[in-house]
Amino acid sequence: MKTLTRLLVPLIPLSLMGLMACEDRCEIESTQYYYEPVYTSWEDLRASVKFEAPRPINQHGKIYFINDYVLINEPNVGIHFINNTDRENPKPVGFLSIPGNFDMAANQQYLYADSYTDLVIVDISNMRQPQEANRMQNVFTNYNSYGFYPDPEMGVVSEWREASFTQTMPSDCNGNTDWTRYHDRGIFVDYAMESSADAVSPSNPGMGGSMARFTIAHERLYTVDLSDLQVVDLSNPLQPVVGQKTSLDWGVETIFPYQDKLFIGANNGMWIYDISSPDAPEYLSRFTHETSCDPVVTDGQYAYVTLRSGTECNGFTNQLEVIDIVDPRNPERVAIYPMYNPHGLAVDGSSLYICDGDEGLKVYNKSDVMTIDQHLIQQYPDMFAYDVIAFDCHVMLIADDGLHQYICQDDLLTLQYVSTIPFTSL
Repeated sequence: MKTLTRLLVPLIPLSLMGLMACEDRCEIESTQYYYEPVYTSWEDLRASVKFEAPRPINQHGKIYFINDYVLINEPNVGIHFINNTDRENPKPVGFLSIPGNFDMAANQQYLYADSYTDLVIVDISNMRQPQEANRMQNVFTNYNSYGFYPDPEMGVVSEWREASFTQTMPSDCNGNTDWTRYHDRGIFVDYAMESSADAVSPSNPGMGGSMARFTIAHERLYTVDLSDLQVVDLSNPLQPVVGQKTSLDWGVETIFPYQDKLFIGANNGMWIYDISSPDAPEYLSRFTHETSCDPVVTDGQYAYVTLRSGTECNGFTNQLEVIDIVDPRNPERVAIYPMYNPHGLAVDGSSLYICDGDEGLKVYNKSDVMTIDQHLIQQYPDMFAYDVIAFDCHVMLIADDGLHQYICQDDLLTLQYVSTIPFTSL
């Protein structure tokens, strides 16, 4: 027994050393996918606005209606101009190339559009031949970063190219490793948007949809980005003056004007600002809800908010909320209605139009906001409905296959189909 004991004692540290050696020898190979930035020089960017022949609409973005023309943004690329004087037979006129364009607003003579960091002023007095009239540099600082900090000396990040790299890391032999995410290469795919385009975010003015981030009111251009409300004075429309910037919160998405108020939608609530003093928006209230993508419109008495899931907003709710705003300092939710996957919406008279994703366009009579779900007047289900503009019984709907136009019938509620401006086949 004594001999055996002496033999076992030196074996114990040897076995531990063997385990430690095993840990030292183990490695694991991992492939990481990410987006790397592609730069365009400032000189090339600022010399690139030009009006071209009509081209197919490959991807839709925001819509705008002005001077009997429909303007359709193609994200990160530019704006399609379509003559809509004859609603039954709309005619493509041309394409205005504006790299980095996602949003727009217009008055009778000038169109204001973003181009990455810049605000481009376009003369649209001749809608058949729009041309750049001025440019204000570095107005928008929160553009397509998503945690990555571009090098301004190299220009503007004009797109993100998917790439990958493989790295070997030490392991504890059980498959566990301390993986470090190296952001100096770019932004990782699970942090990026769904496409490279997504990765790079009056006096008788025109009208935008409920997804708009630009709007014009009281001779001011109001814009929102992910966290700020920016005022631009248009008193001299060709020489705008950048004014006050108001910090809101992260996750700001849309802006909708009504008389002397701005209704701002964010993924966690709705802000109401008073613009009686146009250069100094005054905070009135904030209505909070569950985290979800959130466009908002109003008829002056109620605000209508849609919440949807399955987006970068990380929400899980699909519903319509009706909020009493008679006292704009104390908004109060009065009704909630389940929806399928609602996107944009609009109000016109007694009608409420909701783009409910794969369930298409739904038309409700909203006369009694407590029974909206019992008054579905009409539904166009065979399309993915994204956003809608409605005014004077004229409805323009952006869907996955084109821009569809309708007019009200005699009951002012039921719609009659008029025409379609197809995508990818102009």
